[in-house]
Amino acid sequence: IESDPVRKSELMEMSRICQKVPRFPASSFREAVQIFWFQHLAVMFENPFGGNGPGRVDFYLWPYLERDLEAGKITMDEASELVLELFIKLHERIAPADGWVEAIVAGGRSPDGGLAVNPLSHLMVEAAIILKQTHPSVYVRLPEDAPDDFVDLSVRYLMEGENRGQIYGDDAIIRALYGDGVAIEDARNWCAGGCMEVGIQGGSGDLLFAFAHNTSRTLEIILNGGKLLQTGEKVISHDRTLADYETFQELLEDFETEFKRELGILMQRLDIYLEFYAKYRPSFLLSSMVHDCLERGRSMNDGGARYPHYGGSAVGIPNVSDSLYAIKRAVFDEKHVSGEELYKALCANFQGYEDLRKYLINLPKYGSENPEADALTERVLQTYCKTIKSHRNPQGGHCRPIILGFVWVVSFGQQVGATPDGRLAGQVLAHSLSPQSGSAVKGLTAAINSTTSFSFDEVSGGASTMWDLDVNWVTPEVLRPVLLTFFQRGGHIFQGNVIDIALLKDAQENPEPYRDLMVRVGGYSARFVTLSAATQTEIIGRYKYREQ
Repeated sequence: IESDPVRKSELMEMSRICQKVPRFPASSFREAVQIFWFQHLAVMFENPFGGNGPGRVDFYLWPYLERDLEAGKITMDEASELVLELFIKLHERIAPADGWVEAIVAGGRSPDGGLAVNPLSHLMVEAAIILKQTHPSVYVRLPEDAPDDFVDLSVRYLMEGENRGQIYGDDAIIRALYGDGVAIEDARNWCAGGCMEVGIQGGSGDLLFAFAHNTSRTLEIILNGGKLLQTGEKVISHDRTLADYETFQELLEDFETEFKRELGILMQRLDIYLEFYAKYRPSFLLSSMVHDCLERGRSMNDGGARYPHYGGSAVGIPNVSDSLYAIKRAVFDEKHVSGEELYKALCANFQGYEDLRKYLINLPKYGSENPEADALTERVLQTYCKTIKSHRNPQGGHCRPIILGFVWVVSFGQQVGATPDGRLAGQVLAHSLSPQSGSAVKGLTAAINSTTSFSFDEVSGGASTMWDLDVNWVTPEVLRPVLLTFFQRGGHIFQGNVIDIALLKDAQENPEPYRDLMVRVGGYSARFVTLSAATQTEIIGRYKYREQ
């Protein structure tokens, strides 16, 4: 029996709230937070498979807080404490699994097009900065007309948020969704399902992020007679090698044909997933919370969801475009090297071809404001997007393109042999649509200009980029215009680390004192010392943008 009268009163109030909700509607902010927690637990117990991020918690809970503030029933400090407690509870449930992302998005627009940035949005971003924990992931939706203080908070989150910040260009995302057939009111109500994949709050199934495709490997088998370079295994019925092509256009067309064929197989596989998820994982509770499922009398993956789409990512697009550009220029335009000699160099992993590799590395690449290299990146991206979006699944939906690197930049890179851009076998691939590490030789501004030189409107699942910044150079005054320019030019997602490389190297060698050190991996953040040695090395080796 509690003897402290203050604590006893608190416990009695907690008991009253738990007896009331969620059976009866909330009449206060505290009750609304409790309803949210109960329903989130119930959903995750039923369907604990990721992609069920809480979404727009600030948007849906703000009316309760606003009313309580006006009535004098709560203070902002008390509300902040509730948000902190909620975030701690969210973290406790999945604390050991950093890659298990449950995302909250803060800010953005309301369905009517107005600003949805409110004081609760600020509280949630502040809570993420204060708490040194990896859950929940708090991502910022930054509209073009966002208030200055919310922009400043976003910048502070990137710099002081323990490398957990991920900022979205809200209006560019809305434009991509609307162009993909989403009603404008729903497009404005988007959220992040997990790592970064964009979906509609309460409007989609749980296959928004269902595959990742190693695009660099597709190019490899076209250049190597249908075989894998590192094993010699024959994987497709293609007999030409790089040495056999007389024109660049022939090679490009063969790559695109094979790329489309592989994506077609992936779409067929997703259709099978959809069929079996509908049968064996109907998720009745979750489906009851998805728009149109009740009206249609069907579960979310059985034609019930308003937008019955799935999605997936292509990995290594910048590596492919840089390789294609290197072949075009070195073999066909300048005739610096024959296709046969370059092919032999790839097979030898450039051993004995060091001068050729140096030449290839020094060729212009995506990220250096070279129009031709950037245009090839756009072409590969558009081939990917248009191919998967053209497929229709049995529920009438299609595949939404997502561009995300995640941990695959390491594991997929290990699967790929040497590439014509000068990359050695097994080395990491580029993150999402970011330039390869070391390719942005003209600095951050030029790299952003390259990345945003073409439209992301076809990437309706979100186009991610990774920008690790030199801690000795970046300041709020530097980062703010960089961030705003990126979004003004149509960028979708800005993330990256702001951390001393010497610190990371020491943590890799002496992990014990750095157990709480967090880094941005790509789509999620994790404690550095828990990552594989290969992923640690990839993060240390990323190019750190600084003043040129």
